[in-house]
Amino acid sequence: MAKEVLKVVDLRKKLGGREVLKGVTLTVREGETKVIIGPSGAGKSTLLRCINLLLRPDSGKVFLDGKEVTAPGVDPVKVRQRIGFVFQSFNLFLHMTALENVLIVLTKVKKLPMCEALRIAKEALQSVGIGEEHWGKYPAQLSGGQQQRVAIARALAMEPRIILLDEPTSALDPELIVEVMQVLENLSKKGVTMLVVTHELGFAAKAADSVVFMDDGQIIEEGPPEEILLSPRNPRVASFITRLWELYDIKDTLTSRER
Repeated sequence: MAKEVLKVVDLRKKLGGREVLKGVTLTVREGETKVIIGPSGAGKSTLLRCINLLLRPDSGKVFLDGKEVTAPGVDPVKVRQRIGFVFQSFNLFLHMTALENVLIVLTKVKKLPMCEALRIAKEALQSVGIGEEHWGKYPAQLSGGQQQRVAIARALAMEPRIILLDEPTSALDPELIVEVMQVLENLSKKGVTMLVVTHELGFAAKAADSVVFMDDGQIIEEGPPEEILLSPRNPRVASFITRLWELYDIKDTLTSRER
């Protein structure tokens, strides 16, 4: 069995007086793509932000490679160097080119010399399908899909142990969703460890090693995609999946994927 990269134990968080996370526990292993699905307001995004210490959990623990990152005195900046994060809204620097957006984390955060940073940044951009003809363009000159791919390249360039992706296609037009999902599928095949919050059940069907269903701040059910997306045990999960059948034709994908 692959090594545990991320372990979350009994994570709890209140926001505005409401308990958003109610004791969430999960594990992500090396090379695994774990997908979190569930209704809006379930606590999915809050969970990712607590894992990356963008929000401090009220209680519970987060471990990275066996070491607790939620312990007192741990530097959150250093934690974020090892836990990448891709946001819904890209979060690119608008005054920097695509290449500069990737370079800055390598030179300012990792303190790499420019020659090495350039090599890594270019390789990262190429790995997500951003060719040299786009490296000098600013975010406003790129499509939404290209901007999100630059954001993914920036996360990859840091060589994190795991990448968290929070609804990476929610800000995109339907036509652009496909190109970003294809990049994530390719990364999954390469064994990049990822924890992905998404409504794209097609991606979950094709790329996920396991699927987690969250509702009301809790994990309701977890298992392989063919189980969660085709024959969930929990009635709440079954109800949610059934409502999405008209939007996502995933049955053929799940029944034909290699076991």
